Amino acid sequence: MRFIHSIIVLFSALSFSNVGIANPIAKTIAQPISNPTWSFAEPLKIDNLNISGIVQTDDFMALASDEGNQIEIFKPDSKGLWQKHHLVTLSNNTDEIDLEALAWQKPYLYALGSHSAKRKKVKSSLSQKENIKRLEKIYFEPARQQLFRIELNNNTKAVNIQSLSLSNELASHPVLKSFIGIPSKENGIDIEGLAVDSKGSLLLGFRGPVLRGNATPVLKIKLAKNDFKIKSTKTLYLHLNGSGIRGISAMPNGYLVLSGAVGDQPLPYNVYIWNGKNQLLGSNQEPSSLKLLCELPSSNGKPEGIQFLQAQQELIEFTIVEDGLQNGQPTSYHCSKK
Repeated sequence: MRFIHSIIVLFSALSFSNVGIANPIAKTIAQPISNPTWSFAEPLKIDNLNISGIVQTDDFMALASDEGNQIEIFKPDSKGLWQKHHLVTLSNNTDEIDLEALAWQKPYLYALGSHSAKRKKVKSSLSQKENIKRLEKIYFEPARQQLFRIELNNNTKAVNIQSLSLSNELASHPVLKSFIGIPSKENGIDIEGLAVDSKGSLLLGFRGPVLRGNATPVLKIKLAKNDFKIKSTKTLYLHLNGSGIRGISAMPNGYLVLSGAVGDQPLPYNVYIWNGKNQLLGSNQEPSSLKLLCELPSSNGKPEGIQFLQAQQELIEFTIVEDGLQNGQPTSYHCSKK
């Protein structure tokens, strides 16, 4: 028995000894911050039970839903209520865009479609034959294959909307092209994280696929100087203990990364600090490029958006919005950096 116990202990030690992979045991739980400003003066115009992305600045807040084709922008009033300021319609048709993330760098608000394929869910109320038919068909929706850049004026109103698709980049990617056409919840393409770095490059985080070795892709896009076109791309990889990326938010000298399951697996929602460097395993990997900050408390919703607020001496503050909760139930948290 002592021999078997020693083997188990040795195996456990080896399992978490890979340099650069966050130890899933060393967790703290994020603590909510009392924030009375999360009250809305009137009901949201977008689907308020499917909030998937958030941007929060000193001047405004923007929310996205993965249902429909609109973004809602709010301004705070003197009473601490969020007043509806502007509704941005991204397309002329009513096709679902499946917006999964927002990011902001003045004067542009960026909005990301998932670029995913889907398969219908099976239903217990249907026969097995009917459910087989539901499983046989995969749906490709061009409306989801879009990345938007919305120019906001000094009054935070949209004055110009541009869009592009990442379809060509994905189809020519040496790794990701194999996952095109696989439904998103089955480890297919599903892009849900979006951030802008200090030089204006975009970082797109993938919920799926998660590759062998638990490598989760991040596509870094450098845009053309005078046009909303892709100039070049670079692929980075993170190790999130088998999870995909649900959100990214830029912060001083790095990013906050929200992770969660690719599909419906019962995995926790974690928040990491990342310095933007490639974390793919290798002899030149930087061991401190990714650090597990904390785990989000359990909830009836699904955390889908993250917004960095501020970093204090020992704490980092951020806001989370959740799919499935009223208005996304924006909640501010703090976690210790230690």
